[in-house]
Amino acid sequence: MQCSNCGTENQAGYRFCMKCGNPLSSETYPATTVSQPISQPPPPMNRPVHQEQHTYPMSAPQSYYPAQPSIFAPLSIWGPFAGYGTRRRHIGWLLDGSGGRVEELTQRIHLKFGQRQIPGVVVQPKTLVARGVFVERRPYIILKRGLVSLALNIFQFGQDLFISLASYLKPPISNFRVIIVCIMTLIWVFSSFVLPALIYASAASAFGGFSLLGGFGARSAAPFGGLLTLICVIGPLASINNFVLLIFFFYSVYKWFTERDFWAGLRSAPNEFNEDDLMALEKSVEQTVRISLDEIGLNSNDLKPVEGTPGRRLI
Repeated sequence: MQCSNCGTENQAGYRFCMKCGNPLSSETYPATTVSQPISQPPPPMNRPVHQEQHTYPMSAPQSYYPAQPSIFAPLSIWGPFAGYGTRRRHIGWLLDGSGGRVEELTQRIHLKFGQRQIPGVVVQPKTLVARGVFVERRPYIILKRGLVSLALNIFQFGQDLFISLASYLKPPISNFRVIIVCIMTLIWVFSSFVLPALIYASAASAFGGFSLLGGFGARSAAPFGGLLTLICVIGPLASINNFVLLIFFFYSVYKWFTERDFWAGLRSAPNEFNEDDLMALEKSVEQTVRISLDEIGLNSNDLKPVEGTPGRRLI
């Protein structure tokens, strides 16, 4: 059947164009196939009635397979997964002699994501760029659920088919650390703006302010003496507080330029809910890939797993 958008000839049974991703409407099917009834299995009983509540699109958007005029980017200060958190797992599979099935497998995987309806997951095709000058770009399928992100890459490696899956977890922000930083910020504001104004007002009250002939007028110095005692107590503590707050600010700027996460200093360790979401999403995506391979006629048991080196970014 022919795509109405780009004119590409697709095999019978395809719902989306293999070149541009445009949905193949019923008008593009041959007349002999339209008149035949299509039997569909009944939906499961636990499937929600309102399909618009799900984040998975049931049809592939036209921008799902973005055109890339160039496979290189001139400059990037961040790595391909900057802002996604800490990498937890990176695994790849190689399938011998199936490199020509990349587009077909990518389309099938996207449709299977819509059918599986993984709760709370948003799927987005995205082109990631490596760090450096004149670096490579690669298309990925990004799946996000809360603080968990998975990046799926499918590409042709010579005559073979390579599938890469990387999972990332961004730890949640700690409420306790936020409160501490807010208190430190208030101390900085008080010591930098409020306290100097109090010193000036107390000095003017104690010595009567400046006279026309110079010097201070003589008044009671008792209020000023009490303020000096307060300065001796607050001054050293405020200096330490402001120094620590300055270090936190520079650390946040450093994390922004290296990991694109300005609030990295406020994050705590991942909790059990985050770990459960990570494991469930990893398993669901892996199963989706294997089912999609079986449905297009490739044997998922022929996948050769390749583990990434821990602590080393391969892409």
